[in-house]
Amino acid sequence: MKKESTEHRLERIRNAAIRLASERNINTISIYDVAKEAAIAASTVYHHYPNIEALVCELMNDVFDDFSEVLNSAIVEENIHHWSDINRMIEQGFVDYYRRTPLAQHTLLGQHTYASVRHADAQNDQLLGYKVEQIYRQFFSLPELPKDVNIFAVALQVADKVYSMNYQEKGEIASEMAREAIVITEAYIGSYLPRHIPRLES
Repeated sequence: MKKESTEHRLERIRNAAIRLASERNINTISIYDVAKEAAIAASTVYHHYPNIEALVCELMNDVFDDFSEVLNSAIVEENIHHWSDINRMIEQGFVDYYRRTPLAQHTLLGQHTYASVRHADAQNDQLLGYKVEQIYRQFFSLPELPKDVNIFAVALQVADKVYSMNYQEKGEIASEMAREAIVITEAYIGSYLPRHIPRLES
């Protein structure tokens, strides 16, 4: 019998964890559950991951990579006439991603207890905030913004809070709450950006 490669074994473990996390509350999943789902000995899973939190953190790294792609794919240049169009496109992109990715829903919008995941999520929000700012600057000449906080990262976090509250209550992101997230983030960003900013020439 051909010996299974480490890469293939890790893929089985990750896929098993994704299946479980897509179906269940992330706090209820153990290394033993993942091992059973992957048809691998628990000792083998422990060899690669000291605990379930470490495994979840690795899964979230892939989700965070996806978030960057959401930003890239959400922007439709010809539909940008006002800076609020960028905010709307980005938030709609994230809502669409959450809706089709149960792993992200259950982990990032659910009430998990993993401090390392929360920390990684907050750090990723800061990186995404800078990327969002660059998108705005690509199309508009922005006024001077605060140096001690990235307003676009805060906007992303505020929207996620709205989605999280709705998800925890209803098990989904309802259309009306997706709309409210856009209203709230536009109002926040609008406290720093003038209502009318001429679009830069291409």
